[in-house]
Amino acid sequence: MERKFQTPSMPKTKQFDETEVLRKARNVFWVKGYNGTSMDELVRATGLSRSSIYDTFGDKHGLFVRSIQLYGQEEREALAKIMQNDFSPKKKIHLLFKGMIGDILEDKDNKGCFIVNIITELSCLDKQVTAMASEEMARSEEALFQWVRQGQAAGEINKSHSARTLARHLQNTIYGLRVTGKAGANRAILEDIAKAALSVLD
Repeated sequence: MERKFQTPSMPKTKQFDETEVLRKARNVFWVKGYNGTSMDELVRATGLSRSSIYDTFGDKHGLFVRSIQLYGQEEREALAKIMQNDFSPKKKIHLLFKGMIGDILEDKDNKGCFIVNIITELSCLDKQVTAMASEEMARSEEALFQWVRQGQAAGEINKSHSARTLARHLQNTIYGLRVTGKAGANRAILEDIAKAALSVLD
């Protein structure tokens, strides 16, 4: 008797761009927060079915974690572009603040800072994502620290405070600007805050 062999089924291939899906999901989490975001909203935003989300990211929390990772990656890439410029360290810091204010004013949804939002909402509830947010804060502080230290060595940044102290001051101001912008502050207010914060470098 002739034996019939079944052709092995081919694994399903994803028909979507994961990075684009993560950006769409991140934007929903960014506006509504983790607890305020429903699976139905994620389905609508990403264009994926529930089963596709579960198959690819595990669950809502897994999708959220991957969204944070993408945010961190894109923030580091933006910072790397500034670092590649031939400007002096002090100029790079000024450019970072200028770009930050521009981003805040272009943010029509008043989302604020994704990292600050995460810590504010979940610091007592989700240790994993809080740790991820803290790591992103540490990375940005380290970049500022390196610029300040280089600027002090070159004689263009004040040495009345340590490089670490100044870096922490600048980072705190950046996050504060995000919160102030979320409350609807205009350019004049944001630039006043930045000007005062940056004056400690002179």
